[in-house]
Amino acid sequence: MLPLEKALFCAPQGDRDDCIVARHYGFDGRGGADFQCTANEFGLTRERVRQIVSHADPLGQLPRNGSPTLDRAIASVTARLPAPAADMERDLQAAGLSMNPFRLEGIVNVAGLLGRPVPFRIDAWNKTRFVIPASWPRLRNFLTRARGHVRRHGMARIADFGSDSLSVAGAQREARLISAILSSQPDFRWLDRRSGWFWFAGVRNRAVVRVRKMLAVANPLALSELRAGLGRMMGSPLAPERTLTALCRQIDGLSVRGDTIYANPGIESAEVLNKTERDLFQLLSENDGCMSSSELISQSCVLGIKRPTFYQCVTYSPIVARHNGSNYRLIGSPGQSAPVDSGAANV
Repeated sequence: MLPLEKALFCAPQGDRDDCIVARHYGFDGRGGADFQCTANEFGLTRERVRQIVSHADPLGQLPRNGSPTLDRAIASVTARLPAPAADMERDLQAAGLSMNPFRLEGIVNVAGLLGRPVPFRIDAWNKTRFVIPASWPRLRNFLTRARGHVRRHGMARIADFGSDSLSVAGAQREARLISAILSSQPDFRWLDRRSGWFWFAGVRNRAVVRVRKMLAVANPLALSELRAGLGRMMGSPLAPERTLTALCRQIDGLSVRGDTIYANPGIESAEVLNKTERDLFQLLSENDGCMSSSELISQSCVLGIKRPTFYQCVTYSPIVARHNGSNYRLIGSPGQSAPVDSGAANV
Protein backbone atom coordinates (compact mmCIF):
# COMPACT_ATOMS: atom_id res chain seq x y z
CA MET A 1 0.00 0.00 0.00
CA LEU A 2 1.35 3.42 -0.97
CA PRO A 3 2.18 5.89 1.80
CA LEU A 4 0.17 9.12 1.77
CA GLU A 5 3.00 11.11 0.22
CA LYS A 6 2.87 8.87 -2.87
CA ALA A 7 -0.85 8.08 -2.73
CA LEU A 8 -1.80 11.76 -3.02
CA PHE A 9 1.01 13.13 -5.16
CA CYS A 10 2.60 11.50 -8.18
CA ALA A 11 3.71 14.49 -10.28
CA PRO A 12 6.71 13.84 -12.54
CA GLN A 13 9.95 14.91 -10.92
CA GLY A 14 10.77 18.49 -11.80
CA ASP A 15 7.24 19.42 -12.91
CA ARG A 16 7.00 22.80 -11.21
CA ASP A 17 3.32 23.48 -11.90
CA ASP A 18 2.25 20.15 -10.40
CA CYS A 19 4.43 20.83 -7.36
CA ILE A 20 2.78 24.24 -6.99
CA VAL A 21 -0.66 22.63 -7.06
CA ALA A 22 0.41 19.99 -4.54
CA ARG A 23 1.85 22.66 -2.26
CA HIS A 24 -1.34 24.74 -2.43
CA TYR A 25 -3.66 21.83 -1.58
CA GLY A 26 -1.29 20.09 0.82
CA PHE A 27 -0.90 16.87 -1.17
CA ASP A 28 2.82 16.98 -0.41
CA GLY A 29 2.15 16.48 3.29
CA ARG A 30 2.96 20.02 4.42
CA GLY A 31 -0.62 21.10 5.04
CA GLY A 32 -1.36 23.39 2.12
CA ALA A 33 -0.66 27.09 1.62
CA ASP A 34 -2.48 30.12 0.26
CA PHE A 35 -1.53 31.71 -3.05
CA GLN A 36 0.83 34.26 -1.51
CA CYS A 37 2.78 31.77 0.60
CA THR A 38 3.09 29.40 -2.36
CA ALA A 39 4.21 32.28 -4.57
CA ASN A 40 6.91 33.23 -2.07
CA GLU A 41 8.25 29.66 -1.97
CA PHE A 42 8.45 29.31 -5.76
CA GLY A 43 9.59 32.86 -6.54
CA LEU A 44 6.41 33.76 -8.44
CA THR A 45 3.68 36.35 -8.14
CA ARG A 46 0.49 35.59 -6.29
CA GLU A 47 -1.50 36.04 -9.52
CA ARG A 48 0.69 33.56 -11.39
CA VAL A 49 0.16 30.92 -8.70
CA ARG A 50 -3.59 31.56 -8.81
CA GLN A 51 -3.58 31.02 -12.58
CA ILE A 52 -1.63 27.77 -12.32
CA VAL A 53 -3.92 26.37 -9.61
CA SER A 54 -7.14 27.45 -11.36
CA HIS A 55 -6.14 25.77 -14.61
CA ALA A 56 -4.82 22.59 -13.04
CA ASP A 57 -6.53 19.25 -12.59
CA PRO A 58 -5.43 18.32 -9.07
CA LEU A 59 -7.15 14.94 -9.22
CA GLY A 60 -4.96 14.06 -12.19
CA GLN A 61 -2.04 13.80 -9.77
CA LEU A 62 -3.66 11.08 -7.70
CA PRO A 63 -2.42 7.52 -8.38
CA ARG A 64 -5.13 5.03 -9.29
CA ASN A 65 -4.20 2.86 -6.30
CA GLY A 66 -4.02 5.73 -3.81
CA SER A 67 -7.58 5.51 -2.48
CA PRO A 68 -7.01 2.61 -0.05
CA THR A 69 -4.35 4.61 1.81
CA LEU A 70 -6.61 7.65 1.93
CA ASP A 71 -9.51 5.58 3.23
CA ARG A 72 -7.38 3.96 5.93
CA ALA A 73 -5.98 7.32 7.01
CA ILE A 74 -9.46 8.85 7.29
CA ALA A 75 -10.71 5.83 9.28
CA SER A 76 -7.68 5.92 11.57
CA VAL A 77 -8.14 9.61 12.38
CA THR A 78 -11.92 9.28 12.83
CA ALA A 79 -11.53 6.45 15.32
CA ARG A 80 -9.46 8.62 17.68
CA LEU A 81 -11.26 11.95 17.71
CA PRO A 82 -10.66 14.46 19.17
CA ALA A 83 -6.91 14.85 19.55
CA PRO A 84 -4.02 17.23 18.91
CA ALA A 85 -3.40 17.14 15.16
CA ALA A 86 0.36 16.71 15.59
CA ASP A 87 -0.19 13.56 17.68
CA MET A 88 -2.51 12.12 15.06
CA GLU A 89 -0.02 12.89 12.27
CA ARG A 90 2.74 11.07 14.14
CA ASP A 91 0.38 8.15 14.68
CA LEU A 92 -0.23 7.89 10.93
CA GLN A 93 3.52 7.66 10.42
CA ALA A 94 3.88 5.06 13.18
CA ALA A 95 1.13 2.98 11.54
CA GLY A 96 3.03 3.04 8.23
CA LEU A 97 0.41 5.16 6.47
CA SER A 98 2.91 7.96 5.79
CA MET A 99 6.66 8.29 5.54
CA ASN A 100 6.67 11.46 7.66
CA PRO A 101 4.11 13.24 9.88
CA PHE A 102 1.56 14.11 7.17
CA ARG A 103 -0.42 17.31 7.79
CA LEU A 104 -4.10 16.39 7.96
CA GLU A 105 -5.20 19.44 5.96
CA GLY A 106 -3.99 17.65 2.83
CA ILE A 107 -6.23 14.66 3.58
CA VAL A 108 -9.23 16.94 4.13
CA ASN A 109 -8.54 18.83 0.88
CA VAL A 110 -8.14 15.77 -1.34
CA ALA A 111 -11.25 14.15 0.15
CA GLY A 112 -13.16 17.35 -0.62
CA LEU A 113 -11.95 17.32 -4.23
CA LEU A 114 -13.06 13.69 -4.52
CA GLY A 115 -16.48 14.55 -3.07
CA ARG A 116 -16.01 12.30 -0.06
CA PRO A 117 -17.41 13.41 3.30
CA VAL A 118 -14.77 13.73 5.99
CA PRO A 119 -16.07 13.33 9.55
CA PHE A 120 -13.39 15.60 11.01
CA ARG A 121 -11.80 19.00 10.54
CA ILE A 122 -8.87 20.99 11.86
CA ASP A 123 -9.22 23.89 14.29
CA ALA A 124 -6.63 25.76 16.33
CA TRP A 125 -6.48 26.97 19.92
CA ASN A 126 -3.57 28.91 21.41
CA LYS A 127 -1.47 28.10 18.32
CA THR A 128 -2.07 24.36 18.73
CA ARG A 129 -3.92 22.50 15.96
CA PHE A 130 -6.59 19.99 16.94
CA VAL A 131 -8.51 17.47 14.86
CA ILE A 132 -12.15 17.44 15.96
CA PRO A 133 -15.45 15.96 14.74
CA ALA A 134 -16.84 17.87 11.76
CA SER A 135 -20.12 18.36 13.65
CA TRP A 136 -18.45 20.31 16.45
CA PRO A 137 -18.59 24.10 16.64
CA ARG A 138 -15.37 26.04 16.60
CA LEU A 139 -13.23 25.44 19.68
CA ARG A 140 -13.67 29.06 20.75
CA ASN A 141 -17.39 28.34 21.14
CA PHE A 142 -16.64 26.06 24.12
CA LEU A 143 -15.22 29.07 25.95
CA THR A 144 -18.15 31.30 24.97
CA ARG A 145 -20.66 28.70 26.15
CA ALA A 146 -18.78 28.04 29.39
CA ARG A 147 -18.58 31.70 30.32
CA GLY A 148 -22.29 32.15 29.58
CA HIS A 149 -23.14 29.10 31.69
CA VAL A 150 -21.09 30.35 34.64
CA ARG A 151 -22.66 33.79 34.32
CA ARG A 152 -26.14 32.26 34.60
CA HIS A 153 -25.50 29.43 37.05
CA GLY A 154 -22.38 30.40 38.98
CA MET A 155 -20.40 27.27 38.19
CA ALA A 156 -20.33 24.45 35.65
CA ARG A 157 -18.96 21.00 34.92
CA ILE A 158 -16.73 20.00 32.03
CA ALA A 159 -19.32 17.30 31.22
CA ASP A 160 -21.95 20.02 30.59
CA PHE A 161 -20.23 20.81 27.28
CA GLY A 162 -19.44 17.34 26.00
CA SER A 163 -21.24 15.44 23.24
CA ASP A 164 -23.24 12.25 23.65
CA SER A 165 -22.12 10.48 20.47
CA LEU A 166 -18.51 9.64 21.40
CA SER A 167 -17.18 6.39 22.80
CA VAL A 168 -15.95 6.25 26.38
CA ALA A 169 -12.38 6.81 25.24
CA GLY A 170 -13.51 9.59 22.90
CA ALA A 171 -15.43 11.27 25.71
CA GLN A 172 -12.31 11.19 27.86
CA ARG A 173 -10.25 12.80 25.10
CA GLU A 174 -12.99 15.37 24.60
CA ALA A 175 -13.02 16.22 28.32
CA ARG A 176 -9.24 16.70 28.28
CA LEU A 177 -9.49 19.00 25.28
CA ILE A 178 -12.30 21.10 26.77
CA SER A 179 -10.37 21.31 30.05
CA ALA A 180 -7.28 22.52 28.19
CA ILE A 181 -9.28 25.21 26.38
CA LEU A 182 -11.07 26.51 29.47
CA SER A 183 -8.13 26.27 31.88
CA SER A 184 -6.03 28.40 29.52
CA GLN A 185 -8.07 31.41 30.70
CA PRO A 186 -6.43 33.47 33.48
CA ASP A 187 -9.65 33.63 35.55
CA PHE A 188 -10.43 29.90 35.30
CA ARG A 189 -10.64 28.17 38.68
CA TRP A 190 -11.19 24.52 39.52
CA LEU A 191 -13.76 23.85 42.25
CA ASP A 192 -13.52 20.07 42.13
CA ARG A 193 -11.15 18.82 39.47
CA ARG A 194 -12.03 15.16 39.99
CA SER A 195 -15.71 15.69 39.14
CA GLY A 196 -15.04 18.52 36.69
CA TRP A 197 -16.65 21.45 38.53
CA PHE A 198 -15.16 24.89 37.77
CA TRP A 199 -15.98 28.60 37.51
CA PHE A 200 -14.50 31.82 36.12
CA ALA A 201 -13.57 34.24 38.88
CA GLY A 202 -13.76 37.21 36.51
CA VAL A 203 -17.37 36.58 35.45
CA ARG A 204 -20.17 38.22 37.45
CA ASN A 205 -22.60 35.41 38.11
CA ARG A 206 -25.90 34.79 39.82
CA ALA A 207 -24.63 32.30 42.40
CA VAL A 208 -22.08 34.71 43.86
CA VAL A 209 -24.71 37.46 43.97
CA ARG A 210 -27.06 35.13 45.86
CA VAL A 211 -24.36 34.02 48.28
CA ARG A 212 -23.61 37.64 49.14
CA LYS A 213 -27.33 38.34 49.64
CA MET A 214 -27.64 35.46 52.06
CA LEU A 215 -24.58 36.52 54.05
CA ALA A 216 -25.91 40.06 54.23
CA VAL A 217 -28.95 38.63 56.05
CA ALA A 218 -27.22 35.97 58.14
CA ASN A 219 -23.50 36.10 58.87
CA PRO A 220 -22.24 33.48 59.53
CA LEU A 221 -24.43 31.01 57.66
CA ALA A 222 -24.56 27.22 57.66
CA LEU A 223 -23.51 25.62 54.40
CA SER A 224 -26.80 23.68 54.26
CA GLU A 225 -28.75 26.98 54.36
CA LEU A 226 -26.56 28.44 51.64
CA ARG A 227 -27.08 25.39 49.45
CA ALA A 228 -30.85 25.56 49.97
CA GLY A 229 -30.85 29.23 48.96
CA LEU A 230 -28.94 28.46 45.79
CA GLY A 231 -31.36 25.62 45.14
CA ARG A 232 -34.14 28.18 44.71
CA MET A 233 -32.25 29.70 41.77
CA MET A 234 -34.50 28.71 38.88
CA GLY A 235 -32.92 26.54 36.18
CA SER A 236 -29.55 26.02 37.83
CA PRO A 237 -28.02 22.63 38.69
CA LEU A 238 -27.38 22.21 42.41
CA ALA A 239 -23.70 21.54 43.06
CA PRO A 240 -22.50 19.17 45.80
CA GLU A 241 -21.67 20.70 49.18
CA ARG A 242 -17.94 20.31 48.76
CA THR A 243 -18.11 22.15 45.43
CA LEU A 244 -20.02 25.02 47.07
CA THR A 245 -17.49 25.04 49.89
CA ALA A 246 -14.69 25.43 47.34
CA LEU A 247 -16.59 28.27 45.65
CA CYS A 248 -17.03 30.12 48.95
CA ARG A 249 -13.33 29.75 49.72
CA GLN A 250 -12.54 31.45 46.40
CA ILE A 251 -14.99 34.39 46.70
CA ASP A 252 -13.25 37.51 47.96
CA GLY A 253 -14.14 38.36 51.57
CA LEU A 254 -15.53 34.91 52.42
CA SER A 255 -14.04 32.19 54.58
CA VAL A 256 -15.10 28.69 55.60
CA ARG A 257 -14.77 27.06 59.00
CA GLY A 258 -16.15 23.57 59.11
CA ASP A 259 -19.69 23.74 57.70
CA THR A 260 -20.12 27.46 58.28
CA ILE A 261 -19.57 30.35 55.86
CA TYR A 262 -18.35 33.75 57.08
CA ALA A 263 -18.18 37.16 55.40
CA ASN A 264 -15.43 39.44 56.68
CA PRO A 265 -16.01 42.31 56.52
CA GLY A 266 -19.76 41.99 56.81
CA ILE A 267 -21.94 42.73 53.79
CA GLU A 268 -24.43 45.58 53.99
CA SER A 269 -27.94 44.46 53.04
CA ALA A 270 -28.63 47.81 51.34
CA GLU A 271 -25.79 47.07 48.90
CA VAL A 272 -26.99 43.69 47.68
CA LEU A 273 -30.76 43.33 48.30
CA ASN A 274 -33.38 44.75 45.96
CA LYS A 275 -36.20 46.90 47.38
CA THR A 276 -38.68 44.03 47.79
CA GLU A 277 -36.07 41.90 49.55
CA ARG A 278 -35.15 44.80 51.84
CA ASP A 279 -38.80 45.31 52.79
CA LEU A 280 -39.35 41.61 53.53
CA PHE A 281 -36.06 41.49 55.43
CA GLN A 282 -37.26 44.37 57.61
CA LEU A 283 -40.68 42.83 58.25
CA LEU A 284 -39.29 39.42 59.14
CA SER A 285 -36.49 40.88 61.27
CA GLU A 286 -39.03 42.81 63.32
CA ASN A 287 -40.90 39.54 63.97
CA ASP A 288 -38.02 37.35 65.15
CA GLY A 289 -37.29 36.19 61.61
CA CYS A 290 -40.54 34.26 61.08
CA MET A 291 -44.11 35.21 60.13
CA SER A 292 -47.22 33.44 58.95
CA SER A 293 -47.74 33.75 55.24
CA SER A 294 -51.03 35.62 55.73
CA GLU A 295 -49.48 38.14 58.10
CA LEU A 296 -46.46 38.67 55.84
CA ILE A 297 -48.72 39.23 52.84
CA SER A 298 -50.86 41.66 54.77
CA GLN A 299 -47.96 43.74 56.02
CA SER A 300 -46.12 43.65 52.69
CA CYS A 301 -49.25 45.09 51.03
CA VAL A 302 -49.08 48.01 53.46
CA LEU A 303 -45.54 48.64 52.18
CA GLY A 304 -46.82 48.69 48.60
CA ILE A 305 -45.57 45.26 47.51
CA LYS A 306 -47.97 43.83 44.93
CA ARG A 307 -49.01 40.19 45.18
CA PRO A 308 -47.16 38.99 42.00
CA THR A 309 -43.98 40.70 43.19
CA PHE A 310 -44.38 39.19 46.65
CA TYR A 311 -44.80 35.64 45.34
CA GLN A 312 -41.91 36.07 42.90
CA CYS A 313 -39.67 37.14 45.76
CA VAL A 314 -40.61 34.48 48.33
CA THR A 315 -40.41 31.75 45.66
CA TYR A 316 -36.98 32.56 44.22
CA SER A 317 -35.17 34.92 46.59
CA PRO A 318 -32.40 33.17 48.55
CA ILE A 319 -33.10 35.09 51.77
CA VAL A 320 -36.65 33.81 52.43
CA ALA A 321 -37.66 30.19 52.97
CA ARG A 322 -40.90 28.34 53.61
CA HIS A 323 -41.24 27.05 57.17
CA ASN A 324 -43.78 24.58 58.57
CA GLY A 325 -45.95 24.95 55.48
CA SER A 326 -47.80 28.17 56.35
CA ASN A 327 -44.91 30.34 57.53
CA TYR A 328 -41.96 32.19 56.00
CA ARG A 329 -38.66 32.75 57.72
CA LEU A 330 -35.40 34.51 57.02
CA ILE A 331 -32.56 32.16 56.28
CA GLY A 332 -30.38 31.69 59.32
CA SER A 333 -33.24 32.39 61.75
CA PRO A 334 -34.53 29.72 64.14
CA GLY A 335 -37.90 29.66 62.38
CA GLN A 336 -40.14 29.43 65.42
CA SER A 337 -43.80 28.91 64.57
CA ALA A 338 -45.44 32.26 63.93
CA PRO A 339 -48.98 33.13 65.05
CA VAL A 340 -51.60 33.17 62.32
CA ASP A 341 -53.72 36.31 61.94
CA SER A 342 -57.17 35.01 61.07
CA GLY A 343 -58.23 38.43 59.84
CA ALA A 344 -55.44 38.72 57.26
CA ALA A 345 -55.68 37.66 53.65
CA ASN A 346 -55.05 33.98 52.96
CA VAL A 347 -52.39 32.75 50.57
